[in-house]
Amino acid sequence: MYYILHLAMPQSFSFKPLKNDKKIFQQISDQIRELIFSGVLKPGDKLPPENQLASQFKTGRMVVREALRTLEQSGLVHIKQGSLGGAFVKDPGTTVITRSISDLIKIGNVTLGELTEARLGIEKVILEFAIMRMNNEDLNLLKKNIEDSDQKFSGGERATEDHIHFHILIAKSTKNLLFEMIIESIMDVTESFLLSLKPDIKYINNVLTYHKAIYNALKEKNLHMAEQIMEKHLLDVNRKLKNLAKT
Repeated sequence: MYYILHLAMPQSFSFKPLKNDKKIFQQISDQIRELIFSGVLKPGDKLPPENQLASQFKTGRMVVREALRTLEQSGLVHIKQGSLGGAFVKDPGTTVITRSISDLIKIGNVTLGELTEARLGIEKVILEFAIMRMNNEDLNLLKKNIEDSDQKFSGGERATEDHIHFHILIAKSTKNLLFEMIIESIMDVTESFLLSLKPDIKYINNVLTYHKAIYNALKEKNLHMAEQIMEKHLLDVNRKLKNLAKT
């Protein structure tokens, strides 16, 4: 979704001179990105036309166009064609940030072991805050997730998406947006491993058993038990996927 609320970009700032140690279009997109994340540029603000940006940056229009295309692919601007068109700042929301973190993890060629270590540390902390802050609605969402997974398993279906979402629901129950974004990114990478290695139905049943036990511990507000089960669950997932990777 994009907004056309302002007709021109705010004039209370100026762009910095470009350097020679980085591609020009990247420098341009980086500067605009910084202005968006700092709140100087807001959703709906219209960037200057390509020729004006080219003049301000002392470069060609094709370079500016490449920078704007990069920002559009990142979900930070929307480029509208026509007489009333131009590049408009979008509301980045959490999806853009989550996607960026996920991409960085994937580009870094994260190993299964590194992924497991990160999950062990982060998800245990999340459990602590989840137990303190979760309400009946959060518990009901977790219960519904388990029931949906159970139904799919009974029908011989894989419930990979439901299993991924179970961990995201726990993160959401912390009421901490950063926890939610980090877990969404990590689970996106986890899902990539699962889809490529395709564990069998027995593995999926084991996951469901762990999730039921974690849910019960959260319901009883037993942090120690929840942490112990989560650790066993994640180490079991790591062991199973490592064995599949060898075959």
